[in-house]
Amino acid sequence: MGTPVAPDPYALRRRVLLTGALTFVLFLGVAYVLTALQASSLWLLLAVAVLWLVVVRPLMRPVQEAVRLRRRLAYQAYLEGREDSHE
Repeated sequence: MGTPVAPDPYALRRRVLLTGALTFVLFLGVAYVLTALQASSLWLLLAVAVLWLVVVRPLMRPVQEAVRLRRRLAYQAYLEGREDSHE
């Protein structure tokens, strides 16, 4: 199967920045629309929860998987280094 390849950290940073920018723009748009409609603040809270579920979680999933992979690879390298020093 082979060793998994660590993801590109620059691509992960771009994804995080894209997610942050997109979420911020969508939040401002939703807040503006709800303010123009004179809706309750509870609607804004609900809209933010929906944005998090629909936008942030799916866009950040590859980043979280990459962080788990990098940790696993670092731990494997640590274990291999320990085994080499005991021999």
